[in-house]
Amino acid sequence: MSDGTETAATPKAPRKRAGRRPKSDQDVSREAMIDCAIRIARSESLTEVSMVRIGKELGVAAGMVHYHLGSRDELISTVINAAFKERVQLLPAPTGNSREDIAAVARSSLATMERWPGLATYILTENKFRLFQRVQPGETDYGLAYFDHIGRILERAGLAGPFAAMAYHLLMLFVTVIAAEKENHQAPHSHGDFIGGYLARFATDAYPGAAFLAAPFVNVDSANTFDAGLELLLDGFDGWRAGGAKGR
Repeated sequence: MSDGTETAATPKAPRKRAGRRPKSDQDVSREAMIDCAIRIARSESLTEVSMVRIGKELGVAAGMVHYHLGSRDELISTVINAAFKERVQLLPAPTGNSREDIAAVARSSLATMERWPGLATYILTENKFRLFQRVQPGETDYGLAYFDHIGRILERAGLAGPFAAMAYHLLMLFVTVIAAEKENHQAPHSHGDFIGGYLARFATDAYPGAAFLAAPFVNVDSANTFDAGLELLLDGFDGWRAGGAKGR
């Protein structure tokens, strides 16, 4: 996907904390706070992650969480980087068959997003941290590592730079939309009773196009949409590669 207004991937030096260290009956490490944030994001949703929530979970003041983790943007980026780390670790090794490799990337990416509730919706609706992440010195930006991995596959596929860039964007947009559709229960199949009931109020000849679509439409779910859409994308990428070879 395009990077919108993401933060640059270059690691920054740790930000100096302003003010005194908050008083607390209990001192909790930065690592423990990050682990807590990741646990919340994995079991509930990324939208539930906040300084206040972490403080309540660990029995410390929210100010202590701010002291260790910085801004909420830094916190959210840290959690997303953990999700992206999993995404990178689950990427299958390239086979050399570009069509199979691109399909495998899409499927493993969808599977990862499904394990992180709210992640896909966040990526679709926010400009920050869709691609690159804020990391501490010595840490890996797994958004950048993922971007690099797919870039290498698309280059080996023989796609010219502009086609490869569009292929990456379309593929990530497609995968993220399907993941968001699943987490928000938006597939037509999830609303079959409503769709059928609504159309039953009208005579078939009043809206013949709707009558034609209705029955097969309610059989459309996220799984068959993903399979069909991925095949269309792969066919299109193959066409771009063939066209590029002819100098188009």
